[in-house]
Amino acid sequence: MRKNKRAIPTNIITGFLGVGKTTAIRYLLEDKPSTEKWAVLVNEFGEVGLDASLLASQGGTHQEDGIFIREVPGGCMCCASGLPMQVALNQLISHSNPDRLIIEPTGLGHPQEVLNTLMHASYQGVLDVHATLTLVDARKISETRYTEHETFKQQLQIADTIIANKMDLYDAESLDNLKQYLHQLQLDEIPVHTVTQGCIDSEWLKIISRSAVNEGESQSHYSHSSEASVLMQARVDFPKEGFIRKDNESDGYKSSGWIFESRFVFDRAKLLALFTGLAVERLKAIFITQQGVISFNQVDGVLSYSEAVDTMDSRIEVIGQNSSAWESLELSLLEAVR
Repeated sequence: MRKNKRAIPTNIITGFLGVGKTTAIRYLLEDKPSTEKWAVLVNEFGEVGLDASLLASQGGTHQEDGIFIREVPGGCMCCASGLPMQVALNQLISHSNPDRLIIEPTGLGHPQEVLNTLMHASYQGVLDVHATLTLVDARKISETRYTEHETFKQQLQIADTIIANKMDLYDAESLDNLKQYLHQLQLDEIPVHTVTQGCIDSEWLKIISRSAVNEGESQSHYSHSSEASVLMQARVDFPKEGFIRKDNESDGYKSSGWIFESRFVFDRAKLLALFTGLAVERLKAIFITQQGVISFNQVDGVLSYSEAVDTMDSRIEVIGQNSSAWESLELSLLEAVR
């Protein structure tokens, strides 16, 4: 797969839903040495796959820039046999032959399983596992639905560096609460850095993972209600209606996603009105509108949008614990078509 070259420095960048992983990776890609090729393997909880499109469109990243992005949507890519991850990883390495590899697991995935896959004997001499960076929003430590969630805890437990993102939004107690929680988990020795807008220092990528000295595989295996599938921004076979819907459910969360053919052109004002106040945990979207391609992002009830470079189709993914919040979303989206 990769002969006569040094093993690829590899990092996991993890964190719970909406913490800013994709923004952080985009920042790192913008700061990438121009002489290097970097590859990014993105895993999403939702079925339609959006992060690869958002990384490419918002950052203007493409293969000519030495950036290769591959996506595994539809749940935790490591679950069951880990085949979706291995297939995507092997193809990405063969296709891009990168100087650095970044793995972004879904915020609801199991990062220890991802790390186990990277540490497997089959990747010895191919991957050089460096630091796992875990992003966390310290404001969430006051909410038991985060602190009692096993995935949230595991993301911190496997970290080589913990990055408290969105520090500009913290109150005086946020960081203290985080440090107290880390003390409860006996993680005091892990360094904690504070950043805004996901501005990660690329030097943090170079730290060798403390897990790299451990051998063997975890005996725990997880499964989800749907199987992950491999996607590299492939074209979609649409039904005659011109759009498709895909749903997923796991670990107390549900997702619904839609993909619309490029012939659907949306009204930006109607989309803004529709998304504002929509009661979901997470919303990500990229739409072809009469005013160009627009990406949308909603976290903690705050909706933002920006111009994007290009997209092959329009996509939206919503995630939450109560799917009744978006029962009429499909009809409303169709009504927003110009």
